[in-house]
Amino acid sequence: MSSFESTWDYGDYRPLKVLLTFILVIGGFILGNSPILFLYPLDRGKTMTDLVSYFGFTKLFLLQMIPFFFGLIGFFASTQFIHKVSLITWFTSRIKIDINRIFFSFVLWATLIILPTLVDWYISPSKYTLQFEWRSFFTTCILLGICLPFQVLFEELLFRGFLFQGLAKRTKSIPFTIILSGVMFGLMHIGNPEVTAQGYWLLGIYITLGIALSLIAFLDQGIEIPFGFHLANNFVTGILVTSSDQAFQTKALLKMDSLDFTMASFAWLLVSLAIFLLVVSRRFRWKELRVKRNNH
Repeated sequence: MSSFESTWDYGDYRPLKVLLTFILVIGGFILGNSPILFLYPLDRGKTMTDLVSYFGFTKLFLLQMIPFFFGLIGFFASTQFIHKVSLITWFTSRIKIDINRIFFSFVLWATLIILPTLVDWYISPSKYTLQFEWRSFFTTCILLGICLPFQVLFEELLFRGFLFQGLAKRTKSIPFTIILSGVMFGLMHIGNPEVTAQGYWLLGIYITLGIALSLIAFLDQGIEIPFGFHLANNFVTGILVTSSDQAFQTKALLKMDSLDFTMASFAWLLVSLAIFLLVVSRRFRWKELRVKRNNH
């Protein structure tokens, strides 16, 4: 077995089963968008500021989470009735989910977000508005802590679980699968308000993150580390800094008039990803895992 082949392979990817899975999962996600479409008047503006003004932060956030809950129900139904496997088989190659991997990656990536943000706030305080109010902040932490794991789980199961394994099985090329699944993950964010505000070049950041997380999922043979990373990314940004052109509107500690993504931001992202990959590869002994796969 070559070093680019995976022992993490539990799915049945015959065309009919793939089609039925997508109908359940994507259909559930689309159905979950119905409440916000029915409740929001068609004659009102479509910006995030308009939505927050109409629904309020808490109600809007909960409405935004419904599609992910419905999508997960679709995933569960497909594993039980179409593929007849445990949902865990799309999560990890291990006997059970490794919570330590999730916790470690969460803390590491959270640290790599928080430190530079606080430094930037110290250097350029005029870019930020401090809006701390303990009741709102506490509510935000609770809401994100309860809901975001479901949102992140849906995206990880879709892109790094089901799609990754299916593409690898069909194309017989892990490098191509890593790139394609990453690009698909990035393009999923094409409708995000921050992309509209900043320009389509911002998709490059999402695609880069998608490729990095797909690479990690392959090297670690599971999505525990990508899940922890993804959860930290969404949770920390949700409680630390927000802007009016962000997809998820929260009562974060800091607010910016608009997201300040620059080429310097992209360069720091690459450095942060390199640090993250180096640390987790040594912590979880990926070199030994690769040797075991090669000898499998």
